[in-house]
Amino acid sequence: MFERLFASRKKPFVPNRDKLETLTANLSGSRFSISLPPNSVPDINEEYYGPRIDIYNREAYDDLSRGKWYQEGRMPGQSILKRNWGFYGPPWVSMEYGFLEHVIRVYRVDDLPESMSCFNPHHLEQVILRDLYFRYGPPKLDMDPRAAPIKWQKKNINGTDWLYCEAHPKCSEQELRENPFREAVFHSQLYAPLDDQYFINVYFSALGYAPAKYSIAAMDHLITETYSTLQLELSPAMQQRKADVAQQCPNSHFSETRSPEPWIYHKVREGDYRTGEDSLEVVERGSPPPSFTP
Repeated sequence: MFERLFASRKKPFVPNRDKLETLTANLSGSRFSISLPPNSVPDINEEYYGPRIDIYNREAYDDLSRGKWYQEGRMPGQSILKRNWGFYGPPWVSMEYGFLEHVIRVYRVDDLPESMSCFNPHHLEQVILRDLYFRYGPPKLDMDPRAAPIKWQKKNINGTDWLYCEAHPKCSEQELRENPFREAVFHSQLYAPLDDQYFINVYFSALGYAPAKYSIAAMDHLITETYSTLQLELSPAMQQRKADVAQQCPNSHFSETRSPEPWIYHKVREGDYRTGEDSLEVVERGSPPPSFTP
């Protein structure tokens, strides 16, 4: 409590942030681990589905059979971990300044052509762009437009190459003046392959506060600390498969940089629930999902 007594927006208090818990998961032979503080948002329960997860069990993945046309091509996933942290001020400030959500999931790429593999960086890059499209692009009818990918880069973390990127809201200077906290609402994520049609996504969603520069710095510090603990060791079979793909495509690599995708969002109207419509109905289609090119 002594630390919280001096907490501020510049240096917020996260309960037990130094009491790290290491969680491990056997992902069908590949070993994954991460060390992170305990859940600190009382109203939100954490989720942990380890320590053994069958990534090939199709019944464990999202059921997308009832998806709308604008979600066709979305990749089904299954969860490994979900945890939330609150950022607090001094004891006499009862409400949290902001929240940080952490989610880890495995995804299956059903539409990936047989000639393509997530172990091929050029192919995985296309998979990531497709994932970003469904997370932040035209299919997100109830979300303000996002710019993604931001800060695109390859990161080597404890011997494993991950692709890192962020998504930020598209805000005009006037919108930021009216709602200065909006700049502190951002998402960051890492991607790594697990098999030809499977990848793992380690994701953070920051619901920050104003001043945005303090919020971003505080949350990014915890994000960076947590990312640094990631350990991913592929099974012997997947290590061999990765080596085979690298031998077949020795010149394949991630783009060094990427600009945000030029998505055109769907135009929508309010739906009429009395006639069975959804809350939002698409009246004009925007950009389609990106296609795969071997």
